[in-house]
Amino acid sequence: MRKVYNLPPGWPAPTSEWTPDLRWEPNPEWSKPDGWQLWVDVPDTALIGEGAVVVDVPDEEARKQSGRKSLLILGGVAATVVVFLLGVGTGGGSGAAAAADAEASASAASSAAAVERAEVQTQTEALAGAQELLAADEAQLATDQKSFTTQTAGLKQKVEKVKSREAAVKSAETDLEARESDVEGREAAVESAEAAGTAEEEPAVEEPEDTGGAVYYENCDAARADGAAPVHTGDPGYGSHLDRDGDGVGCE
Repeated sequence: MRKVYNLPPGWPAPTSEWTPDLRWEPNPEWSKPDGWQLWVDVPDTALIGEGAVVVDVPDEEARKQSGRKSLLILGGVAATVVVFLLGVGTGGGSGAAAAADAEASASAASSAAAVERAEVQTQTEALAGAQELLAADEAQLATDQKSFTTQTAGLKQKVEKVKSREAAVKSAETDLEARESDVEGREAAVESAEAAGTAEEEPAVEEPEDTGGAVYYENCDAARADGAAPVHTGDPGYGSHLDRDGDGVGCE
């Protein structure tokens, strides 16, 4: 888990170079809503915006204990100094012993303070290392986002090319269909013209041969109705138009 600085409304935004001390406290003149948490726990894998401040700060209990420990150390040092001064003021052998005890206490308190400072220094260095790692992760994320944006743009271009080619193919298909329709129309016109030409080239109906009489049958139905069918060559009303096979007998 990591802690992210939760900026209350109306507070000044921290700068990008701001690195809060582990014991940092806001300006008491700044007001915040009741129950507002300055530090919010977030998972290590959570994506955090570029403007957020992330630090490894101890929880509230640890901070209180650290503060109490520092106060105890400082109080011990102050008490030792007071005892030393009182011992010096009273004088005598007991004063020398008290001074020695005070000096030992002061030395112990100083050592404890040194240990405390070393712990703070270690935590500060750890925080700096964590911030460096965070900066590296943010830089890598920015690079990945830029690469993703580039790939997305390339993909969009390819999609546009595919759409353009599909449109070109569809246009070509439409043009081909129009040409095929035009060709079919021309073929139909040619067939119609050929049919019309064939009809014009058919020989005219031969006039019935003159058989010496005035009888004429327009067709075999007329000849049958007159009782003349079949009609032979030389018979009244015979004509080549009645003799389709040309064997000399019409309306067989």
